[in-house]
Amino acid sequence: MKKLVTMLLISALIISLVVGCGQQKASNESSSGQQQKEEKPIEITFAIHTPPGTIENQAAEMFKKIVEEKTNNAITVKLYPGAVLGGEKDNIEQIKTGEIQMSIFGDILTSIFAPEYDPTVIPFIFPDIESVYKYWNGPFGEKIKQALEQRGNVILIGLEKRGARNLTTNKEIKKPEDLKGLKIRVPEIPTWVTVWKSLGTLPTPIAWNEVYSALQTKVVDAQENPYENIYSAKLYEVQKYTIKTEHLFNMFHWVVNKDFFNNLKPEYQQIILDAVKEATKWGDDQIEKKEEELEQKLKEAGMKIIEVDKEAFRKAAIPGIKEVAKGWAPGVWDEIKGYIGE
Repeated sequence: MKKLVTMLLISALIISLVVGCGQQKASNESSSGQQQKEEKPIEITFAIHTPPGTIENQAAEMFKKIVEEKTNNAITVKLYPGAVLGGEKDNIEQIKTGEIQMSIFGDILTSIFAPEYDPTVIPFIFPDIESVYKYWNGPFGEKIKQALEQRGNVILIGLEKRGARNLTTNKEIKKPEDLKGLKIRVPEIPTWVTVWKSLGTLPTPIAWNEVYSALQTKVVDAQENPYENIYSAKLYEVQKYTIKTEHLFNMFHWVVNKDFFNNLKPEYQQIILDAVKEATKWGDDQIEKKEEELEQKLKEAGMKIIEVDKEAFRKAAIPGIKEVAKGWAPGVWDEIKGYIGE
């Protein structure tokens, strides 16, 4: 009888040990599987429409380095500069659907998703960059961000200075009347077409990556952009003059797909936000230092810089600005009318 009891106890102990080991193994496997699932690499496809080497592209490279280091490569960032994934309009559709996760846009972004709230993207309104930041930091800046999320499925995570936009041509422009009949390339932004048309030009929307060839083949006579883009795209090879209108102090808008961002762990979200903050701050510092240097380089490349009465051009654009303002939300006109002397 004692032998039987002993054998039963031994058997029970063995079964207990086997079951326990099995449960522990299953638990370990489950934990390992969960850990493996959580540590699956996250990839950010980052499209940039401007040429490699520009300040914003260098800022994006800095962003990539910071994110990959801070996450130990749990997040990898693949940069696609030079519009290799398409122009800005293409990138807007791609990021809205989640085909890409991040991008940097010029004025076309808010012109599509928040036109009634954002006059900062309209030429000849704001006299300096400080005025633009003041608007962004006000109540309508928040409305723009909300519209981007609701309509574009993107979150604005950074603003980066671009430098003032100036006109380039193959003939001297000294006063607003000289613009009459000028075939000018503008981005694919309807409000810009309205304003430039009111100045007597013949605006033609063309994607940025096609601008050089359009100027070279005389499809258009002129274009407008910050010094950084004019120089990096070598537009001095196909344009003789830079007309220093400084008609728009605009920004690059750094955005991320909302669904992608919201599905990240909070610590990863913060790393991305911090990296954008550091990269855009670096970009802002660089552009401030580089404006005079770029103007000198354009001169050395053969372009003639024409100084003009900027206030005269801004006054001449008022009819176009008023036409655009018909589509603004209540209160926006009151925010900006002082800048144009109304």
